[in-house]
Amino acid sequence: MENIEQIHKLEGGLRHLRLRDADELVKYNIPVETVPRPGFNTTGKEVDMQLNAYPITKFPNRIIYQYDVLIGQGTEKAIVHKKVWDSKVRKKALKSIVYDGQKLAWSMISYPEFNQFVDLDIEAGREGGRVDKDGKVTNVFRLVVRPTRQVNLAVLNSWLQGRTSFEDPVLEALNFLDHVLREHPSSKFHAIKRSYFDLKADQADIGNGVLAFKGVYQAIRPALKRGLIVNVDVSNTCFWARTSLTGAAMAVTDARDHQHLVSLLRAKDDGYGGVTESDTFYEVHKRLRKLTVTPYYRGCPVMGTIFTVKGLINGNARQYKIDYKDKATGKVTKMSIEEYFRSRYNVHLNDWALPMVEMTKKGVVYPMEVLNIEGMQRYPWKLNEWQTSLMIKFAASRPAERLSSIMKSKALLDHAHDPVLQNFGLQIDNTMIKSKARLLPSPDIQFGGNQRISPGTAGRWDLRGKKFYQPNKRALELWGIGFFPGKRNAINLKQVQTFADTFMKTYTGHGGTVTQRPIILELKEDIGDAIKRLFNAAGAKHHTAPQLLLVIVPDKNSFTYTRIKKSCDCRWGVPSQVLQSAHVAKGNPQYHSNVLMKVNAKLGGCTSRVVTKTSGAALRPASMIIGADVTHPPMGVWSPSMAAMSVCMDSFGGAYWGACEANGDRQEIIARSNIEHMLTPLVREWMSTVNQGAVPTNVYYFRDGVSGGQHQAVLEQEVFDMKAIFMKLTKDQWKGKFTVVVANKRHHIRAFPKVGDRVSSDKNGNPVPGILIERDVTSPHDWDFLLYSHIALQGTARPVHYHVILDQIGHKPHELQNMIYDHCYQYMRSTTSVSLYPAIYYAHLISNRARSHEDVPASSGPQSGAIIKLTNPKPKNRPVDPTLLPIFGKNHNRLPFTMWFI
Repeated sequence: MENIEQIHKLEGGLRHLRLRDADELVKYNIPVETVPRPGFNTTGKEVDMQLNAYPITKFPNRIIYQYDVLIGQGTEKAIVHKKVWDSKVRKKALKSIVYDGQKLAWSMISYPEFNQFVDLDIEAGREGGRVDKDGKVTNVFRLVVRPTRQVNLAVLNSWLQGRTSFEDPVLEALNFLDHVLREHPSSKFHAIKRSYFDLKADQADIGNGVLAFKGVYQAIRPALKRGLIVNVDVSNTCFWARTSLTGAAMAVTDARDHQHLVSLLRAKDDGYGGVTESDTFYEVHKRLRKLTVTPYYRGCPVMGTIFTVKGLINGNARQYKIDYKDKATGKVTKMSIEEYFRSRYNVHLNDWALPMVEMTKKGVVYPMEVLNIEGMQRYPWKLNEWQTSLMIKFAASRPAERLSSIMKSKALLDHAHDPVLQNFGLQIDNTMIKSKARLLPSPDIQFGGNQRISPGTAGRWDLRGKKFYQPNKRALELWGIGFFPGKRNAINLKQVQTFADTFMKTYTGHGGTVTQRPIILELKEDIGDAIKRLFNAAGAKHHTAPQLLLVIVPDKNSFTYTRIKKSCDCRWGVPSQVLQSAHVAKGNPQYHSNVLMKVNAKLGGCTSRVVTKTSGAALRPASMIIGADVTHPPMGVWSPSMAAMSVCMDSFGGAYWGACEANGDRQEIIARSNIEHMLTPLVREWMSTVNQGAVPTNVYYFRDGVSGGQHQAVLEQEVFDMKAIFMKLTKDQWKGKFTVVVANKRHHIRAFPKVGDRVSSDKNGNPVPGILIERDVTSPHDWDFLLYSHIALQGTARPVHYHVILDQIGHKPHELQNMIYDHCYQYMRSTTSVSLYPAIYYAHLISNRARSHEDVPASSGPQSGAIIKLTNPKPKNRPVDPTLLPIFGKNHNRLPFTMWFI
């Protein structure tokens, strides 16, 4: 019974197991202890790197007192918490105390319980004791600070030195030091988590009422041989521009002028004889609510007072009436807001037809045109394509420029004169950490015909004169090209025929076999009907499914792409490639080669493979590689999260199959049913085609996108469920082993080579591919490392942080690290090494492509993309557990067992 209860606690428990199997479930358990570092890599060359981190040379090693903080009822807004905590009443009674802004505080002083009222009117220099019309005192809040526990910082040293395990006391100590580091900058700058922004900092207007700001990022990290360090970096974030609220509404709606804005926000007929808000009204309401604003007009009695927007009111300044009491006569008159402003302040409203704006303060409303947005308010919405392009240009900076910005950020933080750090005895060095890194040997790349190249640290090569390592297995004879002529970038039949000739010639030059010309059709009908006609025509000769469809489109319309892929993947089961007519018309030879890398992979071929130069770094016999990623929809898109898995289809980790399933609403851990449904057929195929019918001896699982707090869930649920599949296939006799690696690009560590060092630095000053960082900024106890495996085209390169959370196989450092690096050179559709391990890269492609497989009729229109409003309401008829259409595999193409997604 204990075993049964244990399994019920595991969310990843296996539904297909019967109760009598419960005693056997111990076999499926996965150890969750951290993997100790097995040593350091000694391959390649030692190189010097400067890292954007600073050692903490001294931190307190004593008892700290922790307090629970309660302000008012505990539900008050953050601004109330800040004002109460910053009050003179609190500062007089509780000194040298750090507050997290919510519920916790810390001090080196042991205080008794503090319980007093704070009148914010008195704090602001106004008369206190004000009451509202119900007789309740306003702006007075109770502040309770109650001692709860002691935090012993000595445990931190014990943990860093390996004398104790990572448990709650260590976490509490790190949390305390993190808030000590944040306390003073948060009072000087605008703080967003661990980033700080100044109104005077570098900024850029990226359009539509949005400004991009450069700020400072800092965070405490435990580090190998360094104790504690502070990671300092540049942070880029978007804020609302300081403009009028009307201007912001125009930016949100792309209104041409004020009159256009009025028409967009005007109420519409509800179909029942009344009126209702327009879609644009709803969008502006959602975007502007919670913004802080100040009224500004002639004679304003509350000039400078900050209000928070509650939302728009479906009524303009002529329609909205108030009761106005004349102080001289005592007469009460009902008048419109427009009349009130004209008679009281002699202010004539120009945009009276715009909706009124309601504040969160009860009874306060204003015309939109008299409100201005306060500065430094984060813009939380997804950027459009133009804004994204400008943001990338603003954020991207060459290594030398970024290094200079980091040093300026460190000077701006001025740790040496931080009064909070001084009070608590925290000292931070002003010199960046210098680390001994390794430059790993780059692999050779093997093509067909015994052609081999050695790209070295260039990280790129070309396909001229190269044959694919594995060309298409079946000669290409049944295929078709369809083209939508379009209005812009129109293409004609002759251009398509020329493209087909060059395509066949180029494919033959790369070793491919093409025995028949394609059927070429001009497509003018609806996409679904067009693909059906092309499919039937291309396969008509042998009355069977064609091997390949190329579809030429006039633009980058994502909905068109989605419909083409849904038809080809789910309806007809045929490999497809969508091409842009502008590229087809140009006929660039490199474009043909780039397209053919994808086409050859879809037809069962392989562009190239790596030949390692490191002993022990080749993929071990009978090893399976699995990659996994979960992508979540953007704001306003009510699609499910997509869980994707890739499985290598050969013995060297070159080509991959892939599968995807809907994974609920923003669920990061992959559901058990999804793992079973995706992985089981791919494992069976791998056994029959790669490993002579046997299950794998070793399984490598590369997982993307999970935080440190989810590592245990990955092991206890995802790996548990995968192991159960192998057990089920072998009647519980599987004795294989797992190695599990989590990859993460969301971090702030950057490395800077020595200026002029041509061995470790590229022409832009970035680390060359192959730079491995194992020391000084990595975990003091776990096996993790940072790896540069690509050339950055712009800006400062970012390494991938790999964290080994399970290694039952038992690797020496170079065996795993060099294998990961080598495989980054055999990404199927690229002539460059890539930044992320390919199995994960493919999983990411699969999860994005699978959005085309959502079971939604074409008549519903696009489900994502620029056309979808960020405030798109949740559909009422949305299924509770949406599913994807299966890939059609019941013809000779066997599409699910190809690289259909590449």
